[in-house]
Amino acid sequence: MSWRGRKQTGPTIDKIETVVGRSCVVRGDLAADGAFRIDGTIEGSVESRAAVVIGESGAVTGNVRAVDVLVAGKVHGNVCCSGHLDIVSTGVIEGEIEAKSLRVETGGVFAGTSHMGAKPAAPESAAEVPPSLSAVR
Repeated sequence: MSWRGRKQTGPTIDKIETVVGRSCVVRGDLAADGAFRIDGTIEGSVESRAAVVIGESGAVTGNVRAVDVLVAGKVHGNVCCSGHLDIVSTGVIEGEIEAKSLRVETGGVFAGTSHMGAKPAAPESAAEVPPSLSAVR
């Protein structure tokens, strides 16, 4: 795919180790060191130390945490990735996202709030909160 003559490159997706097929419904949390591909339904959280790919027929009702995440299906929950989040044209995310970088293709849907880049350090005491914000507490 090109944008004004430049070739776009997406995140490198790790080798998929676990596939949840279309007819599979999992009620519970999934966690692994390797990459996931989800084409079925997950009712619980998904966590990987690699990539998570949610295929067009895939649906997750719960939080997703991984290095890179590609969403072509539906996620009803929060998505947190330390790398890149890609929502393709058929993808839908309803919830908060936190990612180092984000791309939403035309037709992709994101309904929620997002936090990009590095997380700001939380103040450890009231003395560190700027005076303008101390009234908010």
